[in-house]
Amino acid sequence: MYIFAKNAILSTVAHQTKPGMLMVRSVACEDIARFWPRAKIIPMLEADYRYRTTLPRDEVATRIAQAVHEIDYEKVKPSVSKDRSHTYFEVWTAMMSLQDVNWVT
Repeated sequence: MYIFAKNAILSTVAHQTKPGMLMVRSVACEDIARFWPRAKIIPMLEADYRYRTTLPRDEVATRIAQAVHEIDYEKVKPSVSKDRSHTYFEVWTAMMSLQDVNWVT
C-alpha cells in the first residue's frame, strides 16, 4: 500500500517471515520517523526503498487511522509541504493518465 501524506510517502507491505508484522518503507528516513518516532529505522543503501522498519500490523493501522482523523484540509495539493509539492504534482499527473483510460464495468 502506498500512502501519500502531506509530509510523508510510505510503502507498506506484509513482512515475508514475520506473521502479524508489516514492513514500512520509504525513500526518506524522516518520513517513517514522522509517523513512528520511536521506530528502529534500518538503512539499506542498495534497496529501492532506502529506509525501512518492521512494526506490528495493529500499530501501523492505528497510526494510519490517526492520520486520517487528523485531516483538516479541503484540498490535498495545497496541504502538501513545499519540499514535496513538485514530486506530488508528478504523481498526480501520472494518476490523471489512468483516469483517461476507458473502463468497462
